[in-house]
Amino acid sequence: MDDASANHSDFAPEVFGAAIQGQRSEQQDSIGSTWLPGDCAWLTIIADGLGGHVAGGVASKIAVTAFISTFVAARSAGEMLSDAFSAALTEANSQIADAQSKAPELSGMATTLVAAYISSQGIAWISVGDSPLWLLRSGTLTRLNEDHSLRAMVADGLKAGGNILQSALTGAPIEMIDCRAEPVSLRGADAIVIASDGLLTLSREEISDAVRKASVGGPEAVTRSLLKAVEGRRKPNQDNCSVIIALAPEAKTSGRVRRILLIAATIAAILAIATFVLVATDTGLIPLSIK
Repeated sequence: MDDASANHSDFAPEVFGAAIQGQRSEQQDSIGSTWLPGDCAWLTIIADGLGGHVAGGVASKIAVTAFISTFVAARSAGEMLSDAFSAALTEANSQIADAQSKAPELSGMATTLVAAYISSQGIAWISVGDSPLWLLRSGTLTRLNEDHSLRAMVADGLKAGGNILQSALTGAPIEMIDCRAEPVSLRGADAIVIASDGLLTLSREEISDAVRKASVGGPEAVTRSLLKAVEGRRKPNQDNCSVIIALAPEAKTSGRVRRILLIAATIAAILAIATFVLVATDTGLIPLSIK
């Protein structure tokens, strides 16, 4: 299980991401996260190389590396968030095109991409393809980004044979892009779930329940809980699955407070029992035997 964790500020969510290969012959997902100190924000990204295409893993790695480096440079240069998103996506797609022109055996490679910018102002994103970005709030799991696949059309009542992407990074002009540069505000106890579509082995209810139950342990516990649930299904030909979890500061604080209160309650109970035994023994009511 590949993983990456990060925690740099009490004013920003704690982030953890990991990936499993599933039942596929190779890992074609790539994940990344980086802290932008000048912005006091996280940039997190998942790219899902298309399994039915040549060198999907190469495409996803190129996309993640190019996107992060270009985005960081753009923000450091003072560019607006929308411009940084656009520049990073364009560069990622251009590098995929360049790689194919230099190595014909890579022709046809492609990847999805979802990148989220998470700060005290909220969450903003850009995405291409079907990799989901969810917000879990008050027990309700809501998809934030668009689903550029026939899966979304089926959900709208249309019939389709299989899941076919309507947009991806291929090196050619990108057909569909979903960009939200104006941050969506986050509240205390909100959880952000970014994933490749391998997580869709689980239902939305199962994802929501796993996040809610494991959040007390922080984002690493949530991530590993979701990946373990996917592995537990033992689905034939299970796709690669990548997950990045971000928990709002209040969610982390709530979890820590609950743990502290539990420890305090346990200590109080032990002291109460010890005091009772001591008093009862001194008055001769209870014989005390320690073995």
